[in-house]
This record gives sequence, structure tokens and C-alpha cells, in this order.
Amino acid sequence: MKHCFQVLVSGIWFIWAGLAVAQEGNSGSWLQLPGTAVDISINEDGQAYSVGMDGVPWRWDRVEQRWRRMSGNFARISAAIGNRPWAISSLGELSQYNGLWWEPREVDVLDVATDTQGNVYIAKINGDIWKWYALRNEWQPIAGTAKRLAIGKSGLPWAVTDAAKVRAYDGDVWRTYPGRARDIAFGATDVVAMADDDGLVRVWLAPRKRWEIVDGVKDIVSLAVTPQGNIWAVRKDGLIFANGGLTIDDTSDAATDLSATVPHSKDARAPVNVATDAVAEVASAPVDVAPPAVAPGVVVPGSTNAGATSSGGGAGGNDTFIDPAKITTSDPIIFVNTRKSAASIAIGGDGSVFALDGAGGILRWSNRRNDFESFPGELVRITVDREGNPWGISALGRVFRHTGTLWKQIVGATGSDISAGYDGTVLLTNAQGRIFRLNAAQTRFERVSGTGASLIATGPDGTPWVVRSDRLVQRCDTNPCKVYAQKAKSISVGPDNSVYIVSTNNLLMRLDQDDTFNRVQTPGHTPGTVAVGPMGYPWLVSDKGIALSSKFFDRDEGADLMVANATSGDTVGTGETEQVVSTETSGVVFRKNMQFTTVPLDQINDEVEIGAGPDGSVIISAYNEDFEKYDEKRKKFVKFSSNLAVSSRYYSGIDIASNGDIWAAETSQFSVLYRERDKVVKEYSVNGFDPGNPSVAPDGTVYSIFNSGSDFYLYSKAENSEEFKRFSNFSQVDVAAVGPGNDVWIIDKNNLVRQWNGSSFEVRPKRGSQKADKLDVGGNGTVYIIDTNNALRKWNGANDSFDEVNIEPTGDLAVDADGRPWVTFSGSFSSPAWIIKRARD
Repeated sequence: MKHCFQVLVSGIWFIWAGLAVAQEGNSGSWLQLPGTAVDISINEDGQAYSVGMDGVPWRWDRVEQRWRRMSGNFARISAAIGNRPWAISSLGELSQYNGLWWEPREVDVLDVATDTQGNVYIAKINGDIWKWYALRNEWQPIAGTAKRLAIGKSGLPWAVTDAAKVRAYDGDVWRTYPGRARDIAFGATDVVAMADDDGLVRVWLAPRKRWEIVDGVKDIVSLAVTPQGNIWAVRKDGLIFANGGLTIDDTSDAATDLSATVPHSKDARAPVNVATDAVAEVASAPVDVAPPAVAPGVVVPGSTNAGATSSGGGAGGNDTFIDPAKITTSDPIIFVNTRKSAASIAIGGDGSVFALDGAGGILRWSNRRNDFESFPGELVRITVDREGNPWGISALGRVFRHTGTLWKQIVGATGSDISAGYDGTVLLTNAQGRIFRLNAAQTRFERVSGTGASLIATGPDGTPWVVRSDRLVQRCDTNPCKVYAQKAKSISVGPDNSVYIVSTNNLLMRLDQDDTFNRVQTPGHTPGTVAVGPMGYPWLVSDKGIALSSKFFDRDEGADLMVANATSGDTVGTGETEQVVSTETSGVVFRKNMQFTTVPLDQINDEVEIGAGPDGSVIISAYNEDFEKYDEKRKKFVKFSSNLAVSSRYYSGIDIASNGDIWAAETSQFSVLYRERDKVVKEYSVNGFDPGNPSVAPDGTVYSIFNSGSDFYLYSKAENSEEFKRFSNFSQVDVAAVGPGNDVWIIDKNNLVRQWNGSSFEVRPKRGSQKADKLDVGGNGTVYIIDTNNALRKWNGANDSFDEVNIEPTGDLAVDADGRPWVTFSGSFSSPAWIIKRARD
């Protein structure tokens, strides 16, 4: 309910006769104003309002230096343009004063913030934030949640969340400031003040990125800032205090005389003292991301030098900065079983906990729901920066970061493992074990010292911690790196510089002060991977794939779902690829329970081939039958006209492109590859080779197997080309499928599943192998196979395994644009002879 003051009103101080000193021994700082209140507000013109303890609203008369009663009964009030405040009743009813009476505007309102520029924001009882558009006479929602609001000098809101966190909105994303608050207010001189969680008044010192105490009052529940940057504060017993007055025209002789009697410091500001309690730093924002949580030009009353040392009582002049995230807990590490599944976990400096599921899907932990919530994207490696934004590596080795609103690829960067440190450093390793650091512009990774790295973790000062390919741990802040006589299969470093590993013997260990790794007990659980959060509290993934927590970090989760739902971009990317080296994580193979629905056919009653396109289309064909296409509204396949439906012709494989082209391979009489476009059928061939089954990538590239004798090669054709060219010299390709980013998978003639790593087809999983008969890749990159025992399996890139699904199809397989598997079964002797099932949403 506070305001942005953009105009500094020149003037002098008024004294209030008979005012009491707020605190003995600090008589030059705070004075008590007349009356009592539960809330107070001042606009940029210097007009103050308050709400009495009985709910009566009052307006401050600057000439007579007293409160004047207004009509109505309220709990909160916010000064706006002229004498037109907004106020909220104890029932949550919002009203605006029109100069004569109060006009109702909204219900279920918890707080309101207004300014003299016409900006009005409200926080609803459920925490939602809305903005008033006067010309349209309507409210529109904005991202975020709040229980208290203020308006910054840009006309955008600041918020105190239900977890007492302070956040500022930049029009795109919310940025979190350190500290905890009850109330917050802005002043015309760019003073930002808050009543902290303990009721102390603090002001934001931008150059030092911290809140500093203004001594003299305590137990404050509401506050406002004058145009001159002075603070008016309401104590919990209702008494009102100010460390400076409001101004009138400075031509008044009386005003001049009165100002001479006011007891205050030389610059009419209260002494500013450094807070002794710990608060978190605010990091600089990356390039092309929303600005950092630092209000440009914000000054502290009485401060003339950003580097000046604070003085005065309270904090004893101590300006030592302490970040609570960097303070190692002295509590015992005790793990709680969340009973939720994960394959790996990463924790940000703000306490955001992200995870990957068995298929590389991204998850975000919610304390409120006591569960993981889905987050857009698919990765095989994940890390989280100090702002709580995830970074990661895709199955193709491409590097991505989340800006708070979208997934953005670090173009040209590829890697095998990634780690974001608390100081903003981001480190990367590649398949050759080299280490790279992201440059300041966040445009490329630059080589640093250190080799043989298999896993990487970043210390809070940017120090690389490495698990080498021989599993030994090393610290690379010197050249050569320091090697520890300890092997590990997982490593993480927290903001407090706590170093945790999971040893190759499946023990959780921590590096202690004697520079040796010592065991941390995990009763009843065998660790698989580890991640360390603020204050050195770790989370684990057990060998059973269960997430274990030693601390549920207190953070504002109000915007989490909105960020997830509003995220644009993807984790597919373009350009170079990289082999992602296996880290031998938990080793557990997940079993997925899916529900499937039988999809009725129209007329087909024979063995079917099925194909799914990146546009969401699913089609089927059968010997000597018409084509059918899935109708989403009717939930069944329906006949559609195709010139490929020719009598006595059998297609061994079909697929559909995003532009509607149908590709089909005939093997019944002759080996021919067909494309149908706008009812026109065209044949494709490679001289001296017979074509096989086609697969179409989302970008329109067509892949097909061509064979001659015992050699079976994969060929490809760009969308704008009419010529197939050999993709690689691997000559034993039996089945091929391709996903976004031209992620190519095959089954070879020995039934082994392989993935193209940029230079060769590599066996998947890397640890061992997997045999299969059928394979397909969905439009979102999800990979399914039907193994040689007719079990449907889904690729789990994070765990390097194919996880079994609870169904055993006997026919064909297709994966649609959403990653949903479709499978076929041979029926009984009675109709239908073939059955198609699709996984439920």
C-alpha cells in the first residue's frame, strides 16, 4: 500500500507541538505523531492518510499539522492522485474515494498499492495480483503472488509474499531481494524502506545490496516514506512515529522559524546502522535476462557515499555482510523420505529444488503440495543457479538455460555435464573430459585448466570440483588440480562450500575441515546421487529412485506454476551435438504404470502399420485396405482418401510429415518408397539399392533405410531437396526413427538400440545394451521401443536405461507429437483382428 515518489518537493521541516520522543537516547531521530493507527500511506505530493485502530480513515493536514477525519471504516488505505485514496474494509471490500463518497471497486482484496501516476495494484486474499485499467474499467491479472504491495518508481509493483520474502517485478519476471518483511514502502528520493520480520525499520542500500537498520523504533507493522525520504511508521500498539515531517511552500516565514526548532541530525535524516542479522546477496542478472533485483539509484537517507561505513547504535557500526545461505548449519543431517520418485536432483541458491524424472522430464519441488510439479523441457543433466533458474544439457549434449520466462540455447555449446555456482559461475565438461567456464556475456564457454573430468560441481567462489574418469575427486583451483584419495560417482557443492559426494561404495560423504571425506549416515537408504542447497543441507536420490530431503527450504512458491505455464522455447535446439558421458547414477530401472485406451477402427480389419506426425496426426494402413486417420473429436480412426491405398499393396512402414505429406515403403511386390502430397504420388530411389521404412523429422527431413545385399544404410533427404544422401557408413541399420533436432535412433541387425552421437551410432544404454524389434521417437523427443520380449519400454536418459511400461504389444509402435505411445495387438479369431491402444493423457 505504498507508493513511488518521482518528484522531490523542496521545503522545510515542521515541528509538532508536544510530540513525544520515540526512544530515549535517540531524541534527534524519531518523534511521535498525534493519534493511533493500524495502517499509514503517503503519496508523492506529500499527502498522508492513516486508518485508526477503530477503522476510521484520517487525512493529514500539513498546514495545521493534525489529522482530519474522513468517512468510512477500513483496515488498509493507500494514497493516490489528489485526495482520492483507495481503501480496504475488514471484509476485503475495496473502495475508491471520489472526493465525496467511497465507490466500491472489488471484493476479496487483501492489499492495495497506488501512486499519483494512476497505477493501481491489488493483492487478492488468495495471493493473486491484479492491475486496474481505468479506461477499460477492469482488472487484469499479472504474474506473482503477494500479501503486501508497493509501487516502484517505474510504476511496477513490489511485493511482500506470504513467506515474508521481498520481490520486485520488472514487467517480465519477479526478482527476489534478501531479507524478510512485514511491509514495504517507496519514497520520491528512491528510498526503499521495509518493516522487517522482527519489526525493525530498514532501508535498501543498493551499492552494498543489503538492507540497513534505521535505529530508534521497533515493533513496526506499517510504514510510509515521504517525498523527502523520511519514514513514518506505525508500531504494533498503534502509536505513529516519524523521523521527519512533510513540507509546504518554503516561502513561509513561519515555516522557516519552526524548522529551526526541530531537533534532528544535520541532514534531517535518521542514523543508519548495518543490520547484524544475516540476509542473502542479490546476484547480477545475466545478459538478455530480466534486470537484477537492485533498484538503480536507490539511496539510503543520510548516505552520501556508497562505500561509507555505517555508524551509530544498534549494530555497533558493524557493516560485515553475512549471507545465510553461506552459513553451514550446525544441525544434524537427518533425511526425510519424500516418497516421490526422481532420477537426479539439483538445488539453487534460493532453495529451489529441481529434479529429472526417469525419462528426462523436468520436475520442481513444491513444499505446499509436498510433491514434484512438472516443468517444461527434457534434459539429461540439470543444475540450478542462485536465482532458482534451471540450466541443463539435452540428450544431444546441447546446453540450455531458463531465463525465468523461456528456455534459451547457448548456441554452439555442447557438453556432458554442467554446474552453476552460487557466485554465478557456470562450468561445463565435455566427453573428452575438458572443463569450460561460461563467459560474462553468457554467449560461449571458454576452456579452463583441468582434464579428465567426468562430473563437474561448482564451488560458491567458482572453484571447479571434479570427478575424474577414474572416479577420483579433484579440486581445480590450482594447476595442476589437487587430487583426493577418494572415489565418487556423484558430487555437489553448496553455497556454504560444503562438498558432498556419493562414493563408488554407495556411501554419502562430506569433506570435513581436516580435508578428508567422512561418512554421513543415511539410515535405511542407499544413496545414488546428491545435491547440496543453502546452509549445506543436502538432498539425495536413493538407489530405489526416491528423493530424500534433509531440509525443505523456505521460499515463495507463488509464481512457480505461472512460470512453468508461461515458459516458451524448448530444450531441443539446433546445431552441434555431444556425447553425454554416463555417470552411473542410481542404477535403478524404473517401471512405469500407464493406462491405455483402445481406439476403435473404422473399416480396417487386418494387420496395421501406424505412423504419427509432428503435427499430432496419427494414421494407419493395412493390406488391401484404405488409410484411416485418428479423429480427436470422435476418439476413433476414420477413413480418409489417399491415392496410396492401392489394391494388393502392403506397406511395411508409414510416416507423416508436418506439412501433411505421407511417406510409405512397399515391400509386398516391389521395394518402393512413395510420397503422397496433395493426392500426387511420387516414387523415390537410390541407384542400386532397395528402399525401406521411412521416418520424418519435425523439420521435414526424411530418413529411410536403403539396402543392397547384406548392407543396410541410413539415407536422408532435406525437406527442400529431392535427393537422398547416405547419412553414415554404418551398414547394419534395421529400423530407424528420428526426433526433434534430428535426434536419430536405430535398431541394428543384431537388434541393439543405438543413438547417433554426432559421429557414430552408440549403443544405448551405455552400460550394457538393449535389444528391440520396434522403435519410434515422438515429436517432443520421447523414445519408446518394443523389446524382443514384446515389452514396451521408454528411454530414461537421466538414468541411462530403458524403463519398462506395463503393456506388451505384439504389433507396431508409434509415438505422437506429445510423446504418447500408440501400440497395436493381434486380436482373436473374432473381429477385430487387430487392436490399437493409445496411452491416456
